[in-house]
Amino acid sequence: MNDTYVELLVKKPQLKAASGLHHIMVGLGAVLFIIGLFTNILITVSGLLLFLGAYLLMLNACIEFEYLYLDKELSIDKIKNQSKRKKAASYDLTTLEVMAPKGSHRLDSYNNLKVRDFSSESEEGNAYELVVEGKDGRERIIIDTTKELVKAIRMAAPRNVFTD
Repeated sequence: MNDTYVELLVKKPQLKAASGLHHIMVGLGAVLFIIGLFTNILITVSGLLLFLGAYLLMLNACIEFEYLYLDKELSIDKIKNQSKRKKAASYDLTTLEVMAPKGSHRLDSYNNLKVRDFSSESEEGNAYELVVEGKDGRERIIIDTTKELVKAIRMAAPRNVFTD
């Protein structure tokens, strides 16, 4: 059995402003709801809408991506609030055209492709871009990697992986 397996979990940094905004929305929603009960139904509805907005804001506050590389296939799952997991994408790396660090000159000829970002969007992340064949045609995907993941993908496509 000669399968290569690499698993990586990348967490997007949670916005500090999102927590403060959530508390403001909940407080204002409660005040509007209570005032609206005694005065106008529109004020009550606006209070309920603020509660709904605060709930939706907190649903998307903590996002993680899990990369699973197994034998020339890269699967990416999106995890919300450490409880909901959804398969974001899956790519067959036999169709990999190029993999290079984000911003590399080797990616200049692929600027017109659709970009899907599965990275942490932070400076600490080791972001790489891959040009692969997706379900809707060629795509540029951005992921955070480790040396182990780059090495595993390089073993599968040595002429298409660049680390410059």
